[in-house]
Amino acid sequence: MKNTARFISFIFHPMLLTTYAVILIFMLPTFLSLYPYNYKKAVVLIIFTATFISPLLVMLILLNLRKIKSLHLVDRKERIFPFVISLVLYISAYIITLRFPGGTPFFISSFVLLTTVLMFILLLITFKFKVSVHMAGIGGFIGWFYIFFLRLNLPEVLYVFNGFHFLTVYFFAALFIVAGLVASSRLLLKAHNPIQIISGFLIGLTVGLLDGFLF
Repeated sequence: MKNTARFISFIFHPMLLTTYAVILIFMLPTFLSLYPYNYKKAVVLIIFTATFISPLLVMLILLNLRKIKSLHLVDRKERIFPFVISLVLYISAYIITLRFPGGTPFFISSFVLLTTVLMFILLLITFKFKVSVHMAGIGGFIGWFYIFFLRLNLPEVLYVFNGFHFLTVYFFAALFIVAGLVASSRLLLKAHNPIQIISGFLIGLTVGLLDGFLF
């Protein structure tokens, strides 16, 4: 069970969620899906490098220098410096989306801004409290996409596969199932207690809704 929990925690790691979001933004049935394949691939690769590869390399360097005990950042105080570095990298990623050749779709910049603002808030909270960054990421993801669906007025039926209608409600049901799996995994691994799980999710959800609505 713990191996499964570790796998779920890795697959839905907060640093991967921005890449997943960009892929979904390009895949969902909106005008954004009409962008050329090579353009979409370039944007996804840049976002993946800026929001996952770069922070991961920094974490590995800190681990090698023994500035952190593990990549899991179990100790609250140990999280502060990596969070600061990650914040700087996410700010850089946001600037890149604004200056990408040919322009980047507004909604992609908006989601990167969400991750940047959420990282800043989590950094401030970490000085006093420990919350689940995994759940904050999932909460932000759900909140932002809820506003995204409303703003672009996506249809009730997103896709049709061999007569099967994949509805909008199925999309969000899947996201909440993922949230439940991640929460269960973090609890099983004893990475967080229930309060840290719930508070992380609510913080992320609130920031996601506000970012999607305001920006």
